[in-house]
Amino acid sequence: MTAEQAAEQTAEQAVEKREADVVLEYELRRADLVDAVRLILRKRRSGLIFRPPFVIVLGLLGVALAVLDAVNGDGGGTFGLAVAAYAVVLYLWPHLAARGSLKALQHQGRVRVTVGGTGVRMAGAQAESTMAWGNFGSYGESERVFVLRSPDRAGRCATVIAKAGAADPADADRLRALLDGRLSRV
Repeated sequence: MTAEQAAEQTAEQAVEKREADVVLEYELRRADLVDAVRLILRKRRSGLIFRPPFVIVLGLLGVALAVLDAVNGDGGGTFGLAVAAYAVVLYLWPHLAARGSLKALQHQGRVRVTVGGTGVRMAGAQAESTMAWGNFGSYGESERVFVLRSPDRAGRCATVIAKAGAADPADADRLRALLDGRLSRV
């Protein structure tokens, strides 16, 4: 094989690799992060307390305790109000967490994410990072986002990839297939 043929083969392999990569460009929105936080919380062991049925029952229990205390004249129902307030905080938690995360990430502006055989590359206005597949343990998917979770049991750290960044709807399917080949789905 001549040097020219080797260079041509290397160029062809680079083109094939780029074609296999999935590229998404997007600016994170609050709704994307709310979806991601909900997905992360739902997949944790403690995620039961964030599920809507639990929050609704807890809120109704708090209101019922407050009303019962008020009817009986036992001091105004402070405990019941505290339980109801806790239910409200649980309901709002994904929104509050997403708001804080968005403030921290907004300076990146438009983000370009490339997912390929070697891992995930993210490039924004202020930073660029490349993460190998070993940095992720599993992934989850919602209607708006893919969430790549860290390998620890709770999946505390996550990379959020917004589906809105796909140039073609088929890119989301290609990305799902690529993730299925590399990570377990939760």
